[in-house]
Amino acid sequence: MLKDYIFWGLFIAVVAGVIASLLKRRRRGPDPQGPTHSNRMQFHAHTDADAHDSGTPRLVCIGGSHDGHTLAIPPGGLSIGRARDNLLIIVDGRISSHHAWIGMVDGRVMLRDYQSLNGTFLNADLKTRVGDAVLADGDIVHFGGVVGEEFRLVVA
Repeated sequence: MLKDYIFWGLFIAVVAGVIASLLKRRRRGPDPQGPTHSNRMQFHAHTDADAHDSGTPRLVCIGGSHDGHTLAIPPGGLSIGRARDNLLIIVDGRISSHHAWIGMVDGRVMLRDYQSLNGTFLNADLKTRVGDAVLADGDIVHFGGVVGEEFRLVVA
């Protein structure tokens, strides 16, 4: 009889956990990448199409899920984060909903971190978070910490 109580208690706990997990996923909404996370980054077509125009600053992914992919920085700048309203969407728990912005200010490429939880880092200095910074050709930007997404700025 005690075995029956233990069995049914565990059974109810497992069922309750499954239901709670399903409800949490439903509230969060569908995963924008589908059922797997093998393609964690999304690029909007208009920024991707202009990526090879000469003179247009662009980011080249050099570490992360889209290594080698090139992304142009549009005239209004490039918003980066997990939320769907960003131009560069990175589906990763280390990336904030609205993580950072890169764009042109007074003829210079600027990086602005939006007080992201896991930070934005520049070049080899992975201990000092960046707030606002002027970027130069060849600078490497890390989003979300040491193991996050990594991009090189190309201005030429």
